[in-house]
Amino acid sequence: MTPLERQIKAGESKDLVFSSDPNDAASLIPHVVALLNGGGGTVIAGVDDRGQPLGISQATNAARIEQEIRAAISPMALFSVAPEIVGGEEVLIIEVPGGRDAPFVTEGKVYLRRGARTVTATGEDLQRIFQQRTPETVRWERRPSPTLDIDDLNHEQIEITVHTAIAEGRFQFRHSESPEAVLSDLGMAHQGLFTNAADVCFGRTPAIRNPQVRMRAFAYASDKQGDEYLDQADLNGPVTIVLASAVAFIERNSPMAAMFLPGSIERTNIGSYPRSAIREGLVNALAHRDYSAFSSGATLQVYPDRLEIWNSGKLPQGWTADKLRHNHPSLPPNPDIAQFLYVRNLMERIGRGTTKMIAACREAGIPAPTWKTDADGITLTLYNLRSPAAPVSRLASRQEDLLRVMKPGEEIRLREYLEKFASEVGDRQARRDLKELEMADLLRLEGKGPSALYVRTQRPWNP
Repeated sequence: MTPLERQIKAGESKDLVFSSDPNDAASLIPHVVALLNGGGGTVIAGVDDRGQPLGISQATNAARIEQEIRAAISPMALFSVAPEIVGGEEVLIIEVPGGRDAPFVTEGKVYLRRGARTVTATGEDLQRIFQQRTPETVRWERRPSPTLDIDDLNHEQIEITVHTAIAEGRFQFRHSESPEAVLSDLGMAHQGLFTNAADVCFGRTPAIRNPQVRMRAFAYASDKQGDEYLDQADLNGPVTIVLASAVAFIERNSPMAAMFLPGSIERTNIGSYPRSAIREGLVNALAHRDYSAFSSGATLQVYPDRLEIWNSGKLPQGWTADKLRHNHPSLPPNPDIAQFLYVRNLMERIGRGTTKMIAACREAGIPAPTWKTDADGITLTLYNLRSPAAPVSRLASRQEDLLRVMKPGEEIRLREYLEKFASEVGDRQARRDLKELEMADLLRLEGKGPSALYVRTQRPWNP
C-alpha cells in the first residue's frame, strides 16, 4: 500500500478532501481555497465519498484544471495538480500547501475546512486570519531589494521560465515578453522594486547583495569530516544554476555502482543515488531554507558512503523529523521561491517530495533517507550502496529475533510483537523497538492507532 493509498484509507479529514468530478474546476475551487486558508492538504478528484477510485476520463486535462483554479483565486497561490494511479485507476491529485498570504478569496468568498467539511468563513474567522497574517506581511522573500535593477537580472533565465511555464501549462503570464511583467506576475516586483525572491531566482550574482544565498559544497575522501577534502565549490547565481551545479558536484564526487540490468549481459554503471532523490533533496533545501539572516546558509557534503544536505530552515511548529517520512501537508516558508521552482518544473509536486524520495531509494536498493533537526537547521542524509546501514541503535536480541523470522512483505502488530518477541519489556519500550526498526528502513509503518501494523521492507539485514 502506497502512502497515498494509506492516506485515502483513513478517510476525509481537515486536510483531505474527496471529490467525484475531476473536470468540474468550479466545484474544486472552494476546497483548494479552504486548504490554502488552513494548514494545507490534499484534494483527490475522481473518487467517491469513501475514497474509492472512479477514474478520470480522457478529457481530463490537469494543466487546464490547474489554470482554471489558479485564475479564480486571489492572491496568487501555490499548489500542484497531477494525475496519479490509485487502486488501478487514474485520479487527480491537488496538493495544496498552507498559504502564507491568507485570506485567499474566490468570487468574493473565503472558505475554510471545518472538520471534514468546506464552509464559508464567518466574520470571526476572518478576524482570526488577519491577526495571524500580520507577522507574515514582511517575510524576507517579499521585501524589496533596493539596489537590484533590471540589468542585474539574468534575462536568459527569465526567458527559460516563460517557455517552461507555457510548455508545461503551469503558469500564464499576462505579458510574457516583458521581464518586469513576468516578475510582477510571479509576485517578485512591487511598486517599481524587485524583491529578494527575484534576486534569488533571477539575479546574476545575488550573493553580492545577500551573501547567505550561496551553497557551499565539500567532498571528503573518508567517511568522516576532516581538514582535507577532495573537492570544494562555492555555488552562486540564480537558484536554478545553483541547483544544477550542486547536482554536478554530487555526481562527479560520488562513486559509481556497477550492475547487470535484467535482460542484459553487459555491465552498466549507475549513479550512487537516484537522481530524483538528489534533485528533490536539493530543491527542498533551497526552497525551505531561512534566507533572512547573513549567518544562514546551505551546505552540501559528499562522503564515500553518503551525502548530507544541510539548510538553515526550520520545521513548522510542533513537527518532528519523523513527520517527513509520512504524508504531510506542506507549509513552505518561501512560497514565491517555491512557486518559481514549481513553474520551472523543478518541484514536481507540492508536499509529497519526501515520501517520493523514500520510494526512489527503496526502489534503487539503498537505505531510505533520514532527516535530523536541531537549533541550527535541517540535515538530510542520503545513503549509497557502500552504506552498511542507516543510523540505528545497536539492536536488542528481541529485535534481531523478529528480523530473523520476518520475510519482506510480512506484517506484525505491536501486540503480536509484545507477545512473541518482547514479553520481558513494556508497551513503551516495544514501541521504541519498532520505531528504531522503522527508522532503519527495516520496517514500514502502515495505518494509525489500534489498526497500525509494521511491514518488513525489502532492505536486507545481516546479523
